[in-house]
Amino acid sequence: MNKVLPLLFLFFISQTNSQTVNTQFGTIQGSLNGTVYQFLGIPFAKPPINDLRWKAPQNPVNWTGILTTNAFSPVCPQKNFDTGGSSSTIEGNEDCLYLNIWTPNLTNTTKPVMVFIHGGGNQQGSTSEVNGGTQMFFGKNLADRGNAVIVTIQYRLGPLGFLVHPGLETENVNNVSGNYAVMDQILALRWIQNNIANFGGDVNKIMIFGESAGGINVGNLLTSPLAANLFQRACIESAAPVINNYSTGRNLGIDYVNTYTTTGTDTDKIAYMRSLTSDQLVANETAPLSGGAVGLNWLPVVDNVVFNSVPSAQFQSGNFNKVPLIIGSNSEEMSISAPETVTPLMVTLLKNSIVPTALLPQANSLYPSGADNTTAKQSYIGILTDSQFTASTRRTAQCVSSNQTEPVWRYFFTHKHTVSILQPLGSYHGMELFYVFNNWENATLGSGPLFHNEDEQVQDAMLSYWVNFANTGNPNGTGLATWPQYNAATDCYVEIKATPDGTQCGLRTAKTDLWDAAINYTPCTSSLSVVENNDTMFTVFPNPLNDIVNIIPKGTTDSIEISVFDLTGKKLFTSTELQLDFSNYSSGIYTLKINQGNTTSTAKIIKK
Repeated sequence: MNKVLPLLFLFFISQTNSQTVNTQFGTIQGSLNGTVYQFLGIPFAKPPINDLRWKAPQNPVNWTGILTTNAFSPVCPQKNFDTGGSSSTIEGNEDCLYLNIWTPNLTNTTKPVMVFIHGGGNQQGSTSEVNGGTQMFFGKNLADRGNAVIVTIQYRLGPLGFLVHPGLETENVNNVSGNYAVMDQILALRWIQNNIANFGGDVNKIMIFGESAGGINVGNLLTSPLAANLFQRACIESAAPVINNYSTGRNLGIDYVNTYTTTGTDTDKIAYMRSLTSDQLVANETAPLSGGAVGLNWLPVVDNVVFNSVPSAQFQSGNFNKVPLIIGSNSEEMSISAPETVTPLMVTLLKNSIVPTALLPQANSLYPSGADNTTAKQSYIGILTDSQFTASTRRTAQCVSSNQTEPVWRYFFTHKHTVSILQPLGSYHGMELFYVFNNWENATLGSGPLFHNEDEQVQDAMLSYWVNFANTGNPNGTGLATWPQYNAATDCYVEIKATPDGTQCGLRTAKTDLWDAAINYTPCTSSLSVVENNDTMFTVFPNPLNDIVNIIPKGTTDSIEISVFDLTGKKLFTSTELQLDFSNYSSGIYTLKINQGNTTSTAKIIKK
C-alpha cells in the first residue's frame, strides 16, 4: 500500500481545519471548531517569572514561524478550593498570561467583541475552569450563535497579582507596588485593541464583562485612567467595585511576607520571596468563600498610578470611564456556600452580629429566624445574598447612573435549574454564566433530556441581551421583553427567567434599605448637577477646601446638626459647630447632611 497518500490526506485535513492569523508579535495558528475559528493560549505578555515576578507585565517577545494555539494555557498559581471551601488543590504555573479567542469570521471586522474576566476571589479560577462537568467559559456557542468575537483572559492571582510591600516600592519609578493583576488585564485589553480586527472584531465595540471577582475587576477598570478608551461597554455580574487604600494593602503585604521571613531589609525579604516556588507562595491561602461570607483576601490598591481613588469617590467625582453598563445579581447568591444545615438560632446570631441593635426589629421582620431548619436556611441565604450582593448592586447602579449620561441597565437573575435535585439551590452565585455562554446544555445535569425548554429560553434571552448590548450599548432587541433603562429614583430592572419581565421596579427595596441603614450609607449625589443641594438655608465655603470648611447660614443658627459621610456612605462624625476640621481626613469627596428643625440640606465638599 502506498503510505504517501494517507499522509497527504491527513495533512490536507489538518490544514483545512486550521487557520493562521497575523498578530503584532507573530503568526498564530488555531483550529476550526464546527463553524467557529478557535485560538487557545495566545500569549499577550512575557512570562512574569524570575526577576519579572511582581513587576508590571511586558509585551511578549516576537516569535518567528507559526505558533500553534490549540490548547488552553496553564492556570495561574493558586490554591483552588472547592465550593464549600473544605478541600483545596495547589496548582498552576506562573507562565499563565494568555488569552483565548473564538470568532465566526476572520474577515468581516464589524462584530462586537466580548472580553470575559473570570472570578474566583482574585485568588483562584481560570479561563479553562470546569463547573458542572463542562468548561463554563468555553466561547464557541456564544460566538457561533451570537455572531460575536469572544475573548477570555487570565491574570495573576493572589499574592502574585496583588502583593504590596516596601521592598517592591524601591523597584518602581513611582515608589509604589501592587496592582500587577490589574495591569495584566489592561495589557490584555491593549493587545485586543491592537489585534482583534484580524479576528473579525470591531475595536469600537469592545465589551468587558465578569462575574464575582471578575465583576469587581470590571467595575474597578471603570475607574482606572490607564484603561481609558480600551472598551466601550461594561457588565458587572454579582459584584461591585472594591479597591483598598494603599496603606491597608501595604500592611497586609508586610504581614504576608513576614509569615515567610523576618530576616534582613525589605529588599532582602523580597529577594527571598523570589527564591520561593509559586506553590509555596499560595500554600497558606484561605478560601475566598466560607460559610456564605465573601472574603476578599487580595485586592488592588489606590496607588495614584493605576487607581487614583476608591471607586465610590471616583464615580462621585464624575472622573471615570463612562460607558453603558449592565449590572445585576442573582436571587439566591449564597445558597451553595451557606452551611448545609442552618438552625433558627444561627439566623438569630447572624442578625445580631451584623445588624445594629436599633435595626434588629426591622431585620427580624424581613428575615424571620424561622420555625425549622428549612425556613431558617431561607432567611440565612437571604441575609447573605442581600447584604453582600443585592444592596451593593443597587448602590453601584445608583452611583454610576447619577454621574454619567450613558445608560445603565440592571438585571435580577431568578431562573432555577429545571433538574429537581438542583432546584432547592435557587439562582446561586455564578449560575447565570452557564446561560450567558450557552453551555448549560453541555453540563452533566443540563445535557440531553435534562435540558428543558425553560433552560433554552433563558440561554437564548441572555445571549441576545448580552450580544445586543456589546453591539450597541442597549440590550433590547426584536423578540425580547423590554429591558428598562435604570434610573436611581425608580430602580427598575429586568427579571431574567424563562419569560423575562421588564415591568418591575423597586428590587427588594425594604431589605436593601435595611442594609444601607446598617452601614449608614448615603446615596451618591450627581456630579452632573450643582455641587450643593441647599437652595434654602446654607452656603459652604471654601469648596474645595484644604483643612477647614465653614457652614454659613442664611438665617438663624439655632438647632443646627451637621453629619459628615464619606462616599461609601459611612458616617464619619456629627457636629453642631459651623466650622469643621478635615485635617485628619484624606483628600477626596465628602457629603454633608445639615439638619435644622424640619429642614434637611445636603452638600458635597472636596478636600484637596
